[in-house]
Amino acid sequence: MIKKKKSNKVYSQEVIDTQHVFTKDAQVYIKDKDSNINSRKEVWSPINFKWVLIGKVQDCLVLE
Repeated sequence: MIKKKKSNKVYSQEVIDTQHVFTKDAQVYIKDKDSNINSRKEVWSPINFKWVLIGKVQDCLVLE
């Protein structure tokens, strides 16, 4: 008789909220959530965003 291994997979039930973004000339734009609901025009707004090298992010991480 072959025993089946018990699965240790865990699935999250939380929904990830995402938004459409694009960049142009080093400026990041985010699509307004109400865009296209009442009109056929998409509305994009610039946001404050600064690209950071992954090495700098890793240096700031605190491992517990």
